[in-house]
Amino acid sequence: MRVEVSVNKKVVKRLVIVSNRLPFSIEKVKNECRIESGSGGLVTALAPVLKNRGGLWIGWPGMCDVCDLPDMIGQASKIAGYNIETVFLSPEEVQRYYIGLSNEVLWPLFHDLQSYCNFNPDYWRTYEHVNRKFAEVIAEHTSKKDFVWVHDYQLILVARELRLMGVDMTTGFFLHIPFPPLDIFLKLPWRSEILRALLNYDLIGFQTMRDR
Repeated sequence: MRVEVSVNKKVVKRLVIVSNRLPFSIEKVKNECRIESGSGGLVTALAPVLKNRGGLWIGWPGMCDVCDLPDMIGQASKIAGYNIETVFLSPEEVQRYYIGLSNEVLWPLFHDLQSYCNFNPDYWRTYEHVNRKFAEVIAEHTSKKDFVWVHDYQLILVARELRLMGVDMTTGFFLHIPFPPLDIFLKLPWRSEILRALLNYDLIGFQTMRDR
């Protein structure tokens, strides 16, 4: 009698980090292009993880006018020890999505500074558009076998945009700033869109139990 034994092998998903900025910046100093390492808690915590296990980091390289940007990205990838893909933003997109909706609406509102908010409808439209651009880059460079981990308030809509594109993959999100109490959150014109977008993630992380 032949006995067949089936062993379930643990599947280790490739980790894909998605953030507004890449873990480095490319700067032009006296006609010379330089790669500058990023700073902050996200880079400090996750860059070593990707370097150890491999993976992919997707983000914006910053406003740089560099002719050989692909070569610079390749160099940065070799130095970092993991793959890198870029999302390019126009100056207008940076102004409305990053400086506008992200830092003139979400950041102050979530920190109980609603008097500083500028609820410009153009900001929201551009925020949606840029989150869609991030989702398109993710869809192009990932597969269903990957785990896509999106970070912070600039990219809340990414999972929603992936779903709208018909992309089915496991996604997580971590918010690196506080989540406001209800009475403050209700002041956001796009509160329903934000909440529904968050619910498209498979896993959501917050800073505190109260935020959760």
